[in-house]
Amino acid sequence: MKSFKPFVNLTKSEATGVYTLNSVVSLPKDYALSSIDQGLIEKDGKKIWTVTASVTTNGSTETDIVEFAVPLKQGPSEEITKVIMTVIDSSSLSTSVANTAEENRTDVNYDDAETTNP
Repeated sequence: MKSFKPFVNLTKSEATGVYTLNSVVSLPKDYALSSIDQGLIEKDGKKIWTVTASVTTNGSTETDIVEFAVPLKQGPSEEITKVIMTVIDSSSLSTSVANTAEENRTDVNYDDAETTNP
């Protein structure tokens, strides 16, 4: 089973108030980032903003470190206090993708965001 555990850092622009989720993921040989989506989910009765990065095989023979920054469409609210970053293998059609996603995620609270200058 491949591991796609992301490392994240959440920042908030002092000038605009926009939150950005910065992520670094080490992808195994022959994988590449294919898409990034974001949206609201509900887990255990709590609303969580989630960013999902999909990876797929690309025929490469080397491990790659992928870095990307995602300006979040949703900031914190009374109900939404956490952001989850998940990396999934979109080239796999197996039923284990959901379980793998649970292992390949990192969460961060909006309160932990670093404030950045413009």
